[in-house]
Amino acid sequence: MPTKIGRFLKHWPALYHFAREVHFALNFRRVKEYLLGTRVREREWATKQLRGGDDWGESSRNDWVKSYWDSQNHPHRHFLIERISKFSPNSILEVGCNCGPNLRLLAKKFPNAEMIGIDINPMAVQEGNEWLAQEGISSVKLLEGKADELGQFQDKSFDVVFTDAVLIYIGPDKIKDVMKEMIRVTRSALILVEWHTEDQRKDRHGLGVYWLGCWKRDYVALLKQFIREDNKIHVTKIPENLWPGEGWGKLGHVIEVDVE
Repeated sequence: MPTKIGRFLKHWPALYHFAREVHFALNFRRVKEYLLGTRVREREWATKQLRGGDDWGESSRNDWVKSYWDSQNHPHRHFLIERISKFSPNSILEVGCNCGPNLRLLAKKFPNAEMIGIDINPMAVQEGNEWLAQEGISSVKLLEGKADELGQFQDKSFDVVFTDAVLIYIGPDKIKDVMKEMIRVTRSALILVEWHTEDQRKDRHGLGVYWLGCWKRDYVALLKQFIREDNKIHVTKIPENLWPGEGWGKLGHVIEVDVE
């Protein structure tokens, strides 16, 4: 839906939400994702700086990466860091780190910990490494890579592995491979900030349901295929005031997994 039309329809919320649902239902990208899988989104994120903002008001290509770096004070980040801090990690991996705003905050809190971030976008990785170096942060290194290709890391390489709004872009064709790799390289805890829903009727195996351009899924059902003990999987709703919005306000959760 074009930006001007979207802004006009926001004066009538019910009509706006109906039009948005129709827009996503007819969206060609959705059709491509069903036919071609997650690689459609991988290509989008890997080349995001080459395009302008999207129809829903996303930052332009000139300041897209900088907007991530400047979002360090977003309330959900501090909520996430509190959850990670419980494990007093000496080593951390963020999968889908963009330019590293979460890792920058974690480096301030745990200056002696070794931290690595991987992201599919080369520009975000380059800019993030430069900004981290400018701040004198040497404990964080950002690398270019995909979520399901963590072969450069040995088993149980990191105390904590986490994602922040990344798996919402991973489709059913790859989510199990991504989860398997993240669990493999985790020593203590896997922490996910994603869209969680408990809908056994539509998502029996946790592979995902497409909604508003992203994938929501039952992470408990998905994780039980890798973690047998139910008491090792904990799901906490993110307070809506920390991340309001149609998607995150309703579905935003922190999923913590004890992999020891």
